[in-house]
Amino acid sequence: MALNSDIRDQAYQFFIEEAPELLHIIENGLLTLREERTTSKVHEIMRAAHSLKGGAASVELNAIKTLAHRLEDIFKALYSDTVEIDTELESLLLQGYDCLKNPLMEQIKVGSFDSEASIQVAESIFKQIEVLLGDSLAHADQYIPTSSDLGIDIVSSIFEVDVAQGLDRLASVIANPQDYEVTGELRAQAEVFVGFAELLGLTGFGDIARVALQALNRYPDKVMQITQLARADWEKGREQVLAGD
Repeated sequence: MALNSDIRDQAYQFFIEEAPELLHIIENGLLTLREERTTSKVHEIMRAAHSLKGGAASVELNAIKTLAHRLEDIFKALYSDTVEIDTELESLLLQGYDCLKNPLMEQIKVGSFDSEASIQVAESIFKQIEVLLGDSLAHADQYIPTSSDLGIDIVSSIFEVDVAQGLDRLASVIANPQDYEVTGELRAQAEVFVGFAELLGLTGFGDIARVALQALNRYPDKVMQITQLARADWEKGREQVLAGD
């Protein structure tokens, strides 16, 4: 279902306000990664790419979504100890970052960009990176750290800030459904929470999202009830994670 213009404008404004900070996180992380490579730093840049992917998808900037998704997958491979971040890989990673930053900043500044050209330019850079990463990229999901690997501080940060913001937005959707495309809001938030759950190894939290998506596909006319139930379950899950359960 397409977003109506008012809702899309609100989402777009939020996205372009958030995007520069996310780009800064990626750039700063890549510039310091060779000298200061930690699991939390890799996670931070990967999470920023993940957020850009989700934000671009929510405002139907499909080329930006594709570019951010490719970078997210590349960053996942950097968790592996078998990947050596030398000057060649560092340079290519920064070039890959530019392949996302340049069209995204053009979109923010002038309101459009050449999506086909952006994808074409990025493809050659991404392929070079993928050759260097080799099997580490193919098995990237095996290297994603668990919540214990990341440390409770990072998990707490995600649940205190990102998850709380998502739940607050759903609360606004529930309170004022006439102002939102409810199905799209629930689907987008569920997909974000699935991503968090996979990143942090929190299966139960992700299962809530998967059940909500399945229910939405089967009973689209009951979207409000599904949204209310899912939000309540996520809130309980958030409280349990923050309590250390």
